Amino acid sequence: MIQYLFADRDGTLIVDKHYLSDPAQVELFSGVANSLKLLQNNGIKTLVVTNQSGIGRGYFSEQDFLACHHALEAQLHLADVTLLDYAFCPHAPEDACMCRKPQLGMWEYLSQKHGINPCECAMIGDKKEDVLFGIQAGFAFSCLVLTGKGQKTAFDHKLQIEGELKEFSSEVFGLKQEKTKCYLAKSVSTFSHFLIENNRVAL
Repeated sequence: MIQYLFADRDGTLIVDKHYLSDPAQVELFSGVANSLKLLQNNGIKTLVVTNQSGIGRGYFSEQDFLACHHALEAQLHLADVTLLDYAFCPHAPEDACMCRKPQLGMWEYLSQKHGINPCECAMIGDKKEDVLFGIQAGFAFSCLVLTGKGQKTAFDHKLQIEGELKEFSSEVFGLKQEKTKCYLAKSVSTFSHFLIENNRVAL
């Protein structure tokens, strides 16, 4: 039974504006709010985990990031969606921190804070690092979505999809892991419906 969806932000929930710093430019992908609402109605809570290297690079401030996050929350609130929580990595890649995906600092923080079991979790994102984050945390599912940089990521790793959803091996990303099932999905909506159906089957 999946109880938590960990979601990347830029390119997954919202349109990637490349080092987004203006809350007025926060733009949800079509269908995302309704999908998260459907998950919420079915007992699945959403948490955001996002790399924000623009802070570490000096392109924008932590306050700018927080303003954008609050804008995201406000837009979701219009659809009666409440995020359980969020975490972000403010470091540049060269900082070699332990919180930048696919490292697990954000997972460790959120799982300890909320008492979350990894087998009750799924991950969705548009980059290799997002999928690896879910795999390394030991989630039940980790999904690459074909929005944002997802199409390029799929192309670079020779992943193709026919229909809405396809399972693939974690070895595609150089990590052999049978515990986590990996999926390629056309949209957040597709994966959300899959999670809900999975829970119904589990019942």
